[in-house]
Parts: sequence; C-alpha cells; structure tokens
Amino acid sequence: MIDSPLQSMSTLHKLNQWLQAGLITPAQHANILSFEAEHRQHSNGWLYSFMILGAVIIGLGIISLIAANWATLPDALKLGADFTLLGGLAAGIVWQYPNRQHGVWFEVLLVSFMVLCLASIGLIAQIYHISGKWYHALLFWAAITFLLSLFARHLFSRFFWVTLFLLGLSWSIVAAMGGHTPSHLQAFPAVLLFAPLLSALLYYLSQHLKPLRGFSGSLFFWFQFSAMLALAFADIARSGGELRDYPVAGYYPAYWAAALLALSIILQRDYQRLNKVLLLASLALLLLAFHPDLLFTGAQRYTLLGTHDSSGVSFWQADDIRAPLLTLLILFLYAIHAGNLGHQHTFNAVTFLIGLRFVIVYFQAMGGLAATGVGLILSGSLIIGMTWAWYKGRDRLRQWVTRGQHA
Repeated sequence: MIDSPLQSMSTLHKLNQWLQAGLITPAQHANILSFEAEHRQHSNGWLYSFMILGAVIIGLGIISLIAANWATLPDALKLGADFTLLGGLAAGIVWQYPNRQHGVWFEVLLVSFMVLCLASIGLIAQIYHISGKWYHALLFWAAITFLLSLFARHLFSRFFWVTLFLLGLSWSIVAAMGGHTPSHLQAFPAVLLFAPLLSALLYYLSQHLKPLRGFSGSLFFWFQFSAMLALAFADIARSGGELRDYPVAGYYPAYWAAALLALSIILQRDYQRLNKVLLLASLALLLLAFHPDLLFTGAQRYTLLGTHDSSGVSFWQADDIRAPLLTLLILFLYAIHAGNLGHQHTFNAVTFLIGLRFVIVYFQAMGGLAATGVGLILSGSLIIGMTWAWYKGRDRLRQWVTRGQHA
C-alpha cells in the first residue's frame, strides 16, 4: 500500500486525537510515528504516469515517422524493426527485473513491451493479409502476455492487461455463443449484460488463486463499472421502449455466467445470508431488466423531457416508469449489500446514484412544468431537498445496515 501525504496527515491527526482522548500513551504515540516514518513508502504515482506518458509519446513519434514512409518500406524491414524493438524491450525487462519492487523502469518497459506485442499482431496480420476479428486479436494478445503480466507490480500495468483481456473475452464469447458475428451493434446489449457477470466470476476466481490476486482490484472495478453501465443502458433503452425485439439467444452467454455467478455467491463463505440474498436478488433483477418481454411492454407514458403525457397508458404499466423503479430497486439492494460489508465508498456512490435517478425521474415526469420560472424554482428546491435528504439518510441507512450486520 502506498501512502500519500494526505493519508499521512490523516494518520497524524487520528493519532493526536487518540492521544488527547487518552486512548494511547505518549510513548505509544511516539513509537507509532517512528514506525510509520520507517516503513512509509513514497508515492510514485506521478513518476509512473509521466514516465509512461513519455514512453507513449515516443511511440507515437516512431509510428508517425514510419507511417509517413510506410508504403515504401519493405516488409522485411518492418518485421525486422518490430522484432528488434521487441528484443530490446525484453532485454531491458530482464535487466530491470532485480529492481522491479522499487524501480519505475521495469513497469515502463513492461507496459511498452505489452503494447508493442499488440502492435506486432496487427503488423503481422497486415503484412500476411490475415483476416480476423479485433476481439480475437485482443484475446490472443492477452494469452501471450498473461505470464508477463503476473510480474507487474504497479496497478496501471495490471489494469491495462485486465481491461483489454475482458474486452476481448467478452466479445469473443458473445460472438461465439450468441451468433452476433455479423453486427457489433446487435451484440452490444448482450456484451453489456455479459461483461459485469464475467468480471464478477473472474473476481471470485482471483480471490481463491494466489497468482491471480494481483488482478482482483482491477476485476472488481470493472465489475462495478460495467454493471452500472449495463444498468444505465437498460434503464434508458427500456424507458424508450427498446429491446423488446432483441433475440433471447443473444443473452445465452450471460445466462450461463449468471448461473455460475449465483453458485459462486451461494458458496461464498465470507458473505452472510443477507448479502447472498441481496446479491442474488440484484442479479435476477438485472437479468429481468434485459429480458425482451417478461416485464416490459413497450408502452410509454412520458417523453424524454416529460413534455407529453400519454393518458392512455396506465402509470404502472408504462415502461418509462417500470424501468426507473427497477433501477432504483437494484441500486438499493446493492447499496445495502455494500453497507453490510463495510464498503463505505461504494455505499456512498450507489446511494448518490439513487438520489440522482430520483431527480431524473422528476424532470422526466414534470418536464413541462420545470421549463417555467415557477417550475425552475420548485426543481431547484427539490434538488436541494433531495441532496440534503440523501446526505442525512445515507448515515441512517448505514447505521441500520450495520446494526443488521451485528445482530
């Protein structure tokens, strides 16, 4: 764990508070400060960022020079230069390997080598006229660089590999099982639903395999981010009456992943029964949000800005009412799960999204009134009120969840 100056100031402030409250003695206070000073690691985040940025700029410069004379360069020269660069980077990685724990050059060379491997795949495919899908190329790249990624020590290196691996694997599986090879646009909803489920499965797998634990943070990030993205997409699409004609076969990869994920949740020993129920319910509701016609009928009551009200559609039968309610329910269940596990940042973020969705529902239903002066005043008052209610209510909800955790 790398300590930032802000974290160090927070630690010092806490220690001073504990000392003043009599929780620790002056001797303990001095010993803790001495220990932290000896074992504190300096943050290299800016150094890593600028070094990698410099490497990327150099790479772009080389690509620009080559692109300007690409047509006149013989294929042998292209391949020779490519493999020479790969060999030089590989030699640099071996040279910097003993300093990998504290040296920045090892990570820079590692990322550069991985990027050049991906570029080499494209170069070889271009020279030898090898046709294929871009996601297959990403999956092949992830396979040949997997062992190398295990040696990465910086979060960016692992995050970079995990991102491209998930992208290639998600599209490859959906294309293979869902039959969506001809159209990327048609496969997009299936990939959006499948990606968070796949990320969650791999996250649970990384928790049980020691060599993969370095990828856990990146997998967990992409699970939460892709899940929120999928939920937002389903909410918007369903509110607009879309996805009713989407073929169920496209979701088969997601259904298989959901079944395996449900089994993983049930077998998870670190979760209480409440957490398992909450996650399984959220999973089922997410699948329901994407299913073509189990819950949604395509009927709409309001336009996007609420300027038109279709009185012929019942309030509870309108998709643009059901979709937000389903989204809010999923977010609420996941917020309780996060709060019960003590994930405060996730809890705060999800409860904020709940409040934001309420505000959007208001503008959607009251768009015509909100366009007037009085409506703007009421809208601003509502936003302030809901923000204050969220700020106060999240603490009460967290306390309620915590009491349920210790009950």
